[in-house]
Amino acid sequence: MTSDALQSRLATTRARYEGRAAQRKRGCASVARRGVLHTDAPHRVTRRLDRLGVDWQLASSVERGASPPVRGPRELDLERLIGRDTLVDAGFLESGVQAARAVGRLHVAGRWGTGLLIAPSLLLTASHVLPSVTEAASGSVEFDDVRVACRPELFFLSDMALDFTVVAVEEVPTLPPHLSLIEQEGKAILGERLNVVLFPAGGPKQFALRAHVLVDVLENFVHYEAGVGTSGAVVFNDQWEVVALHHSGVPATDDGGEPVTSDGLPWSPDLGEQRLAWRAGEGVRISRILRALRERPLSGPAAQLRARVFDPAPAPAETDAELRAALVNLDIGRSRVYYDAVADRAARDRYYADITVPHRSVLHGLLERTHVRRPAYRPVRMVYPWVDLHPDLKLRSLHSGAAVDPEDLIRADVAAEAARTRRFRELAAGGVPDPGTLPEEFDLLEAALPFNCEHVVPQALFGKREPMRGDLHHLFTRETGDADTSQPREGRGAVARATLYFLVRYPGIVDERRLSELVAWHRNDPVTEHELHRNAAIAEIQGNRNPFIDHPGWVLDV
Repeated sequence: MTSDALQSRLATTRARYEGRAAQRKRGCASVARRGVLHTDAPHRVTRRLDRLGVDWQLASSVERGASPPVRGPRELDLERLIGRDTLVDAGFLESGVQAARAVGRLHVAGRWGTGLLIAPSLLLTASHVLPSVTEAASGSVEFDDVRVACRPELFFLSDMALDFTVVAVEEVPTLPPHLSLIEQEGKAILGERLNVVLFPAGGPKQFALRAHVLVDVLENFVHYEAGVGTSGAVVFNDQWEVVALHHSGVPATDDGGEPVTSDGLPWSPDLGEQRLAWRAGEGVRISRILRALRERPLSGPAAQLRARVFDPAPAPAETDAELRAALVNLDIGRSRVYYDAVADRAARDRYYADITVPHRSVLHGLLERTHVRRPAYRPVRMVYPWVDLHPDLKLRSLHSGAAVDPEDLIRADVAAEAARTRRFRELAAGGVPDPGTLPEEFDLLEAALPFNCEHVVPQALFGKREPMRGDLHHLFTRETGDADTSQPREGRGAVARATLYFLVRYPGIVDERRLSELVAWHRNDPVTEHELHRNAAIAEIQGNRNPFIDHPGWVLDV
């Protein structure tokens, strides 16, 4: 790379970084004041927790200082994420060593870079390291115990805008296992510490463990401080999932604004970027690289090679993990204060502080605006372990009122989900006459193997769409043996208030011809401690509250 090209790349990165100074300052201040879980966009935080296999109930409990009853890998990951535990265990290091086997030292045209094996014979690196087929033809890459040549005649795809190149390498039996990349978001959030594997100045492989902090997320790039890295270095999260491909940075400068070397001396382009001291690093988001790679028109052998990057990994055995997570949540729920009336009254007063006239439109705006976290429909993780518990820490069927042990329902629903998933995979693998019938077949499987959970507003009214489907305010326990009826025998007040919430939160879905009946149920069946607990628990998870539990008299304004 010429010195002009290097300076141009550094200038472009610096402009991006400095152009986000205000957003970055707000984000860093929020992390310091509120913590990692409350800074990034709520949907990104939720996806991050999903990837860790935990949810807001466990996250908020650990954040408040509670010790999980079972301190397994997922709880350790969570404690490390929120900064409660900065130690790393042997398993973390062993996983890092295994992941780093796929990171190789690239040598091309007299310069060094870093590459990542992303399929059995495909290498990912920065395009400014490997910009052309001609240069790639003479390149090679060294892994821990094998050196192979680049084979651009088999596959070569370069994207200058995103600064990445994917090139074929010799496929030999001694190649290390490749790393499967994840296209979905949720691999890192603002304030999270990152790990980098690199070959500084072409030397031995090195690890920068948790030395970088994610400070900004742009459409195509991420910024992290401090910014040690070399071109093509691989940026990982604490689960050793690839977050980004390092490609550039923002140099540290002297008082005159001129770049300096790592030992504080004036820097010039002839010294190369490996001598620069860095203020921050910039990586290309791996999700954007995968999207660009997927969308590039290819055919024949090249398309077949690319498909190996996107080959789905074998489906993990998630049943045990799901059951364990739900039971951990249940243990936490049993150890918490069931309902703190003083704290909840204070939270209620803050929530409605700006409401002067509780008209429907005003309440709708509040409920929608504060519905910041929108968990998907997973009753086994939140409804049974905490949200729907009664004061005796039992669940009660919405229709019969019969008490049920929450662990029994958790185990039953986990088994039902596993059976449903297994049957659906068998159905899909066997082929169906019309792929368009798969949703219908899935609905039939769901009906045959239902959850022990009732949507007060039937799913058919909103087509099972989120966030309605997972909105905890209208999810209640029921036993699958109960005969479903249009009018519950128990808890009519709770049903009415949940339906009224839904009517205001999601206008136009509920038929209002039954409004007078709902209001009658509401008045004749006052708010219970169970509902107060539910409302507080859901507010902690989702962010919004049910105004008809908090202020029963407001029903007149609906």
